[in-house]
Amino acid sequence: MKNYSSEFLSYFNGKKIIIAGCDGYIGTELSNQLELNNIEYIGIDKTLTKNNRSLHFNLMDSKMVQDIVSKEKPNYFFHLATHSALEYKNNFLHAFYEDNTALYNIICSLKKNTNTKLIYFSSSYVYSGLDIENTVDEKTILAPCHNFGLAKMFFEQMLLREYSNSIIFRLSSVFGEGNYLHPNAIEVMAKEAIKNNTLTVWGHGKRKMQYVFLDDVVKNIIALSGVSSGIFNLCSNNYSTVMDTAAFIANYFNSEIKILNDKEEGETLPFMENKKIVKVVKDNLFSNFEESLETYLSTISE
Repeated sequence: MKNYSSEFLSYFNGKKIIIAGCDGYIGTELSNQLELNNIEYIGIDKTLTKNNRSLHFNLMDSKMVQDIVSKEKPNYFFHLATHSALEYKNNFLHAFYEDNTALYNIICSLKKNTNTKLIYFSSSYVYSGLDIENTVDEKTILAPCHNFGLAKMFFEQMLLREYSNSIIFRLSSVFGEGNYLHPNAIEVMAKEAIKNNTLTVWGHGKRKMQYVFLDDVVKNIIALSGVSSGIFNLCSNNYSTVMDTAAFIANYFNSEIKILNDKEEGETLPFMENKKIVKVVKDNLFSNFEESLETYLSTISE
């Protein structure tokens, strides 16, 4: 594991940290960076993990949430334990019920100790339904048409009204080496290219994606957590079509692209600006997309 976050972690020394969803994609990488820098934390995950710092329980259990918060009185509570966009698409009521109950339990417990900063992960899907010709930022008026975006908008408002000592990250599509729990578009394309020497693209590949490198996500999360509150777009400046990304991956693995014209492409979301997070962090911590993509592809090919 590479240590790329030591310069941002000084204000975590001696602090109490809880990471809910520590066995997930971002949660695992955040945990790794803390461990590499000898920063103590307690993890929570509803799945059994090999992480000896992790507690195994569901955030829907209000007593367990209250007990751990009252015992630890954390300075930071990272909440990464939420359902995916795919789950919201396929089973909206179930996903919303579980995520709402978990967030309710967390807020009620933290209200007894308002010195805790809650770091919550929303999604770029809050911008679904808006004109893709317009750039969006944190002040854009929302009108999400996607189930996932609708739920995330509700949870954002819930936090703003009931627990203002929060950071809300509107996260775009993440890629990078890590513990995937759900299919990742770039990983799927890369593995298909390696296995079949072909890479399939649905429709005409015109869908645009705003990918962000996992390392950049964790660096920004850590850098911002100690200095601010509010809503932040967490995304790179890349805004590539699926075809352009597929072409890069195909070229890297010397594979061919197969176009499936009869398959419907996914939804394009508007381009998100990240000027606010860059300004507050006082540094641009986002890497070049093609360079970071090549770095990631090298780990898959190995």
